Amino acid sequence: MSNGPDQHDHEYAPDDRAPIAGEVAKTPIEGARPLLEDVTAESPLDQTVARILSASELVNVDVLAPAVQALEPADAADALEEIEMDAAANVVVRMPEDEAAADIAAMETPWAVEVLRQVMTDYGAEIASRYLDRMEADDAVDILQAMTEEERERIFDVLAPASAVHFKQLLRFDPETAGGMMTIEFVKVSRDATVAQAIDSLRSQHDVEFNQVYCVDSKQHLVGTVSPKSLLVASATDPIADLIDDEVDYLRPETDREEIAAAFERYDYNEMPVVDHAGRLLGIVTVDDVLDIIRAEHTEDAYKMVGAGMGEAVYSNIGQKFRGRFPWLVVNVFTSMVAAMVVLQFDHLIAELAILAVMMPVIANQAGNAGQQSLAVTLRGLVLGEVRGRRAWPLVRREVTVGLLNGFIVGACIGLVVAVMTLIGLRSVQWELGIVIAVAMTASVGTGCLAGSAMPLVLDRFGFDPATGSTIFLTMVTDSVSFLTFLGLASVLQRLLMAPPGG
Repeated sequence: MSNGPDQHDHEYAPDDRAPIAGEVAKTPIEGARPLLEDVTAESPLDQTVARILSASELVNVDVLAPAVQALEPADAADALEEIEMDAAANVVVRMPEDEAAADIAAMETPWAVEVLRQVMTDYGAEIASRYLDRMEADDAVDILQAMTEEERERIFDVLAPASAVHFKQLLRFDPETAGGMMTIEFVKVSRDATVAQAIDSLRSQHDVEFNQVYCVDSKQHLVGTVSPKSLLVASATDPIADLIDDEVDYLRPETDREEIAAAFERYDYNEMPVVDHAGRLLGIVTVDDVLDIIRAEHTEDAYKMVGAGMGEAVYSNIGQKFRGRFPWLVVNVFTSMVAAMVVLQFDHLIAELAILAVMMPVIANQAGNAGQQSLAVTLRGLVLGEVRGRRAWPLVRREVTVGLLNGFIVGACIGLVVAVMTLIGLRSVQWELGIVIAVAMTASVGTGCLAGSAMPLVLDRFGFDPATGSTIFLTMVTDSVSFLTFLGLASVLQRLLMAPPGG
């Protein structure tokens, strides 16, 4: 284990490798952050870091560290994610621990885990544990949950005992529940205190940001809340009990994160306490955690739709990506065989009319796209709670109507093109085929919209996740129906054209 951050310095560019190093490092170190800043625009500090990263292929960690340190944690995290893992670890250890901890917490969890692993390898578990100890508890637990059991034990062996106990308590909860995502950093006062005593208690908790003050009894049962404004305007000798608002909405630790997000969105909460079944206050869930939930749920639904691993992230390792995707690829093979078997039944017809092979994917593609549109609209309606009870059938009916209308118009246009091809002398193409295309397109697109809107509703009705593998099964339906409808009608047309007059 290294004794400090000087190890591996030889792997990076020395200070004189980049001519602009001294100049670009000056801005974040000596320059003051402007009082007013457009958060949507790239700041001079961002530009400084970008110039440092582009100045050389080798990362000068001594120059980059103070520049990254001057950034907001989210921007610093972006910068650290652009460089190699060992370079990111060397940058982190050159920063003050509080700033480094905030920057690591703002990184994507898989990347944060990898950076801490590199820190543990190069500088020891104690250095990594300091960063976790300085994070908000819920952020630290998210990272610990993504580590291996062996790595967690190494961290706990050197972590401050009180922090280790808190982290282990939070790790007991499922990460997708209120208990797993709550923070234990909140302010509380005793119900039996006076206003002066409560304010003294708040001063002792000065390092914790808060919007609400929670009131507890001697056994840590939640009895209500007091607004900071009430404390400011009350007399010092007033009892806290007279200021308590005892109408408090709360969450149970086992509450699923989707229910939490729905409650925050519906009732505009900024934070909610988490209370166990004995009424004891365990922690709070804040709105920033809910924003993470919403993003995670959208990501999870997108992954489920295409059969990717639900826990997969951009920086997940190869093994995790493989385990998440391979089973669905196997499923996709078998669902694709359904459409392939349909086509096989008409191989002789395709051999005689080559244009069928040209038009088949066009019709299937249109049906698939229409089905995806209906699927996306329906899934979003389910997530937002807009599709309930009697609203389901009207939704399906509207989607099918739109599908039939779109299919008819698109099919008519393509059919007209086929008819024109016949008129200009392409005798291998019968104008009647244009009618077949128009009818097949109308039926296929209508079916695609029916499947896209009905499939998630049926899955949800029977208690399954409506997003799971929906794209894979939707493709099976749209391809099979499109091929069967188009080739079946074309087969009927061929028989009619080949039938003897009067036969």
